[in-house]
Amino acid sequence: MSTISSASSSPLSALIASFGGLFSGSTSNLVILSTFLCLSAPIAFYLYRYRSNIKEKVKEIEKNVSRVRVVRNKDAVKKNRVVCMELDPNFVKANPEWKMMSFGEYLSQLEPAEPDNAFNQIFLQKELNIFIGKFLLDNMGRTYGAALLPLMGAGSVAASIAGISSAVSKFVAKSILEDGGASGDGDNNEEKTIHDAMSFDLSLMELISFVNLHQKVNTIDDTKTSTPLNRLRLGENLDGDLAYDLDDGSFPTTFDLDNDFINYVTMMEERILQKEGKYDPNDRSFPSSVPINERLLPGLHLGKGDLQYTHTKREGIEHRLFCVLLNKLCHNYHKLASQQVTKVEDCFRVKCSGQSCIFPEELIQALIDCGHTVEVCPRVILSNFGMQLCVKEDDDSFTYIPTTLIMRTGIERTADSKPVYFCSPHGGLDLNIKGPLIGRTGTRPCWIQFYVSIGGLTCFHPDEDQDAPWAAKTSLADVYSHDDAIRAIRMCAVVAVVFSRIATDLKLPFGGYGVLGMCNDSATLIDFALRGKTMSYPLLSTGRYLIHIISYLSKLKDEFMALRGRRTLEDEKLDLVVLDTKSLIKSTSRMPSDLHISPSSLIDTSARYDSSYSLSVFRCISDAKVMLREMADVAREQLQ
Repeated sequence: MSTISSASSSPLSALIASFGGLFSGSTSNLVILSTFLCLSAPIAFYLYRYRSNIKEKVKEIEKNVSRVRVVRNKDAVKKNRVVCMELDPNFVKANPEWKMMSFGEYLSQLEPAEPDNAFNQIFLQKELNIFIGKFLLDNMGRTYGAALLPLMGAGSVAASIAGISSAVSKFVAKSILEDGGASGDGDNNEEKTIHDAMSFDLSLMELISFVNLHQKVNTIDDTKTSTPLNRLRLGENLDGDLAYDLDDGSFPTTFDLDNDFINYVTMMEERILQKEGKYDPNDRSFPSSVPINERLLPGLHLGKGDLQYTHTKREGIEHRLFCVLLNKLCHNYHKLASQQVTKVEDCFRVKCSGQSCIFPEELIQALIDCGHTVEVCPRVILSNFGMQLCVKEDDDSFTYIPTTLIMRTGIERTADSKPVYFCSPHGGLDLNIKGPLIGRTGTRPCWIQFYVSIGGLTCFHPDEDQDAPWAAKTSLADVYSHDDAIRAIRMCAVVAVVFSRIATDLKLPFGGYGVLGMCNDSATLIDFALRGKTMSYPLLSTGRYLIHIISYLSKLKDEFMALRGRRTLEDEKLDLVVLDTKSLIKSTSRMPSDLHISPSSLIDTSARYDSSYSLSVFRCISDAKVMLREMADVAREQLQ
């Protein structure tokens, strides 16, 4: 021990001393110590001898990493073609006034600033991987990060983001680094093509399987203010000082549409001005687009560029208030059926031109009676979950990049095993209202839509959107007749109550979105109940929760029937809601599903796909329609 003590001033002795008694007291420990010293001495000598060179190399690496840069060269398109979310040529040709490009076209224009620097090429993909992962997390947010990404095949958001960002970054890096040079046959003019649909390699069945798995391991805060039923009572998902009903008793129990509507719109405008510091009632602009990463993805912005909303800020506030009123009237069905109130006088009501309305269909009828035109129709548009991209040009104008979420349908063509893809849609039951009270301003009517939202509520929602050709709506049926329109609104109320009850009782995350169905499923239940058919695709309700829906519909029907003769509500009104609830039970039982594909269902699937995607924005849609028609023709021959 004296020898070690005398050498305690050296780094080596300090290292030995740190191991304490491990290397003392036995011959075997001394052998281990000797071996350790023999192995570590060359390493320690190397680190000491070349410490200055190592520091210089680290600085060089850090300098090179900071220099990794990509430039945009529009002429590069001719030599390096990237196919990714390719636009349908016919769609582009039909809209010559719009500056558009596909995401693949944008990637085709990118190249390294220093193409001969192998170091830069190595770090480009690594940096893209990290950056794209952060981008997905930041811009999909907590809601989509928790709801969408785990559906893609992993229980961990971080793992999902890592997998997605790795796949995307590899493709993007390959697109940028590919020089588009000559092929081996010496043809220098041959175009180099890099092809990727930028699609998630999941079928509909796999998607919904992960939805159900995700539901089992997630719960929502079961407090009074968080339940879907309570949010339906308040009329919207929004809370805080910008909510219409602050749940403090200040919102009127009887809302006079002729007088209160303008007052509450004005009050909300004042709240927004006070909170945000500015407010222009005629403004139709979106928030400014932000650059994603000028060094790696030059010119690419997240946002909608200089696109405009279909409606003004004031019109959006008016639409939202009208949805709050309709949703509160929907909740009256729950209060009466569950006997929370025993008199209609205790229900929330809306007065319109002298009529007192306690249900949403009554309010719609009152609007028609006082000169409003109302159109009700199921419609669908493409969805990109808010991931809108555009490119800011040198003259500060924008070139738009339509985006969507592309997935496999589960159908493949036998000849070449080519999968049939679909683009994520958003669908619902549209209500367009124009008249002296609602939809009174602007060139367009009031747009609202009924559907189950990822925000956690099945109800009526404001429906203003970007005014662009790729966001055009597709009608899935003719505009409903007056009688069918009134029935449809009544059924909306029933579906809102049933979905909210299920989501509350079973504590489903996101109000049951994804497990009770996607947005278009909730509207399709109503359309199928009215017409006995539907042209919506895809339909994703699962058997487990369809059974819950039928059970809750049956329970609600029985509750309504139990009210007969109690003078709580006129028997005539009870008969109407019981009849429509029975129709919803039948439609839920018979509605087709796109989770299980069979040859006999291909004919109907092809027809519904054609109808839902009559507007072919992306090339994969037009290709899918051709493939499905071919397979449907074969199925017809086989089934004759």
